[in-house]
Amino acid sequence: MTDVTVFIDEAGDPGVRDGLKHVGSRHEWLCVSAFVVRSCREKDVVGWVKECRNAANSTQSGSLHFHKIAHERRAKVCETLASNRCRTFTVASHKTNMREYVNPKIQKMVKGGTFYNWCLRLLLERVTAWVEHLALREGKSLAPMKVVFAERGHDWDHFFSYVDRLEMQSRTDTLFLKGPGLNHILLNRKHWETEKAEKLAGLQCADVVASAFYQAANASSPSFDPEPAKALNQIVTKRHGIARNVGLTVFPLQHQAKIPEGHRQILEFYGYEF
Repeated sequence: MTDVTVFIDEAGDPGVRDGLKHVGSRHEWLCVSAFVVRSCREKDVVGWVKECRNAANSTQSGSLHFHKIAHERRAKVCETLASNRCRTFTVASHKTNMREYVNPKIQKMVKGGTFYNWCLRLLLERVTAWVEHLALREGKSLAPMKVVFAERGHDWDHFFSYVDRLEMQSRTDTLFLKGPGLNHILLNRKHWETEKAEKLAGLQCADVVASAFYQAANASSPSFDPEPAKALNQIVTKRHGIARNVGLTVFPLQHQAKIPEGHRQILEFYGYEF
């Protein structure tokens, strides 16, 4: 198995319906994040969470929840997390831009509840591309990596079947969405798990990352604050020093729709230009 463990969680409502209807509401954004560590450091993450809880001056028993951290301490918590040897990836989707989008494929996807699956696909494409590059650089062969998803009531069997279908389409060169693609050597459901976030330190770190970017992008939120996400800069994955479309991926793409000006600060900080 590849010496990498990936923890995945989200912030925001994974549904599309409210995001399509309510401009200027908390439903506008969905952020899905991956917190990635070497498998040999997986046990160390428990200590990292303790350090973050100390930075939060937390009285919580055992687990870390971003929404429970005092607003003025969130940036310090993210700075503390970013002092460790790990990497993060985030897909931030501005859902409101889809309200006038009439592509039949998207309509079917929304009705089928698979919008979240699509965001996970975009996230895993970037994670697997990075892991593949890492293995190549270190002269290691590829093998399935451990992936742990936060259990949020999602239909995981549906997502796993979706990944299987993408693998088949990749093999037959019939993918509808062109891009980096998923490295299916790295993705094997035998090495995938779902667990409640409060039970695993790695999932709590993924929650911190996803929530920090959600609050940084969502200018309509009463908790809007880009500083915690900026404090993660050291561990946001980059290529040639740029996080855009690597450690932070924003959809829709700029040629497809406009991101409202008030939401752009964190995107510009990580390399997007408007």
